[in-house]
Order: sequence, then C-alpha cells, then structure tokens
Amino acid sequence: SYRMGFDRNHQRICLTVPMFHVFGLTFGAAASLTYGSTLVVPGVAFNASETLQAIVKEKCRTVYGTPTMFVDMLNELRKGSISLPLLDVATIGASPCSPELLANIQNELAVKRIVIAYGMTETAGTIFMSDREDGTDIAMGSVGRLNDHYEAKVVDWNGDTVPFGMAGELCVRGYGTMLGFWGDEDKTKEVLDRDRWYKTGDQFVLRPDGYGNVVGRLKEVIIRGGENIYPREIEDLLNTHPEIIESYCIGVPDERLGEEVCAYVRVKDSVNNTELSVDAVKQFCKGKIAHFKIPKHLRVVDQFPKTASGKIQKFKLLAMYNK
Repeated sequence: SYRMGFDRNHQRICLTVPMFHVFGLTFGAAASLTYGSTLVVPGVAFNASETLQAIVKEKCRTVYGTPTMFVDMLNELRKGSISLPLLDVATIGASPCSPELLANIQNELAVKRIVIAYGMTETAGTIFMSDREDGTDIAMGSVGRLNDHYEAKVVDWNGDTVPFGMAGELCVRGYGTMLGFWGDEDKTKEVLDRDRWYKTGDQFVLRPDGYGNVVGRLKEVIIRGGENIYPREIEDLLNTHPEIIESYCIGVPDERLGEEVCAYVRVKDSVNNTELSVDAVKQFCKGKIAHFKIPKHLRVVDQFPKTASGKIQKFKLLAMYNK
C-alpha cells in the first residue's frame, strides 16, 4: 500500500478481482486497510459495465483488475455511454500485460499511474511490484522491483544461478513463502528446496537494480524444430494488430517439427470472426519477429478459458485444438 501511494491521500478503490485469490485478498482488501482506504466492490462477479458505473458513482480513484478485465472495460468505454473521472492508479496483476494494453489503459482510462504486481498464493502476495515513483515506461518494461523481505535469484536447468539479464527460472525466498502443500510432501519437494527457495516455474530476467520481467511459463515454452519459442513475445506483437484485442499462443503437435505455433485471438466487435485469416496474421508478423516464431495456425474465439482470478488456461486451448 505504501508503494501504491495510499499514504498520500484517501483512496476509494474499485476492487474487481475476487477476494478468494491472493490478488484480491491481500493486495486488495488487506492493503486497503493499512491507510484506511474505502473499498468499493461493484458486484459478486466481474462485469465491465457495472465496474465503470461503480467507478463513476462511488468516485473511485484506484481500480484493480486483470489484463482481461481491463480489455473488457476499454471495450465498454469505447461505446461512449460512460465518461470516467481522472483515475490516480490502475493496478494490474494475475497475468502478464502487453505494452499495447498498458498504453491503452493509460490513455483511454485517463490513469495517472499504472502499477504492475507480480506474486502468487504460495508467497502470500506480491513479490515484485512497481515502486511509488515509477512511470508507465518502467511498468511497460518490468513487473516492478523486488519487495522488501524477499530474496530472488534466477537459475538455469541445473539449478545454478545465472548472471543478471539472462533468462532462467525465478526462485524466491522470504517469510511469506508457504511451508508446503498440505498432505503432499512429494509435491512440496518439487517446488521447495532444502534452503526454502521456492521455484516459481516462471521464465524470468532479473536486473541488478532489483527490477525484473516475466518472459513466460517454463511449461509453456514451444519447441519448434529445436528452437525455443516464448509465447509472450508473439502475444505482445499480435496484441498490436488493429483488429485483435487479446491473444494467446500455444504449441500444437507437428509431425515434422515436433511443435508449431497456434495463435488464439479475440477480435474487435466490428470485425467478423471469419474476416481475420492466418495469412493476414503471418503477413502482419513478417519482419517483426523471427520467421520460425510466426504462427502457422490461427483460431478466432469469442472468449478464452480462464480461472476465476483471470489466468489463462492454455491446456484447455490445446484440448480445443485437438478436438
């Protein structure tokens, strides 16, 4: 809450994320109590229109949400039926946010400051987050700075620490780290070592100044003909396409190369689902990313399978592809 700047003035916070997840409970509800902020809950489940109306009616100055929630709020705002007041802070967490979406949030929602938060239930809240004086340019290039009382390191496949700036698996340690999974010692040993370093499963780059950025999930790396492809790089590019509002990429079976890239996208309401072709997407990507990263397959969907906290369930996308 200090990094959010809640000590500077009284905040009325619109909390759209569920409180049965760590983002909504500790980073949202509990953090709001630190400086006596007012918490506004628009409804029992997220609805973009109801959220925007609550921001206006309750004079909220801060809004929390996942990237998908902000995508839906922007789409609703573009209909022109609601005019929002100037917002102090937009706080984004639960899954990675593309630079394109961050720019749209700041410009179209008229937000003074964007805060990025990175954490998980196993660490009792945030591990990295934007500092109180960070500008949007820093939010676009990182998930913030390491929180107090936490240690972090990035390791290779052998468990050896890699130099700053090199990608590897993020491991963290602190007094908020879980003791283990209840009744599952084997699973606990998979993610917690003897020195209590927790293996996040995230491919991460750490900088000497304590800031870092998520490259992708280790389990989501696409291996095409021996080349490692990180889906987020492709997703960030696709999200700049004028007709695409949200995208996710997965690896799908390929007899020759082992895996190929398949892009799942949501398009704008003004675009017919059949209008965006895979050839058009390939042409858009050409010259902007390495040729082997360009999606071979394209699927246009109305919505994505996600958890209640807004995290994409890519295994369900693969199941949809295999049907």
